[in-house]
Amino acid sequence: MEGHKKFAFDLRRDYFDHGNCVGWTREGLEDQPGSGCAVLLSNGDEGDKSMEVGLRFKGTVFIDILGNNSTEVTIDDAGWGEFYVNGGSISLWVERKL
Repeated sequence: MEGHKKFAFDLRRDYFDHGNCVGWTREGLEDQPGSGCAVLLSNGDEGDKSMEVGLRFKGTVFIDILGNNSTEVTIDDAGWGEFYVNGGSISLWVERKL
């Protein structure tokens, strides 16, 4: 819930295209520093999804702040990233702060 209050602003995109691995993104607002996120849930095996977080994040790195997945995701020039989740887990991806 804390993650929702801090990061979940503006446009939401849902990725409910798999029975055991679902995700969504929130694009965030420029006037809300640190906002914007990607969430991936699995009630089965590990999984991954290509999801759009928005052009304002191109070239930035996202990390799982829950610490469930150590992969770093770099957002491409079109605003998309390949996000991962461990089996039976959840990952909350936000922009890595240097």
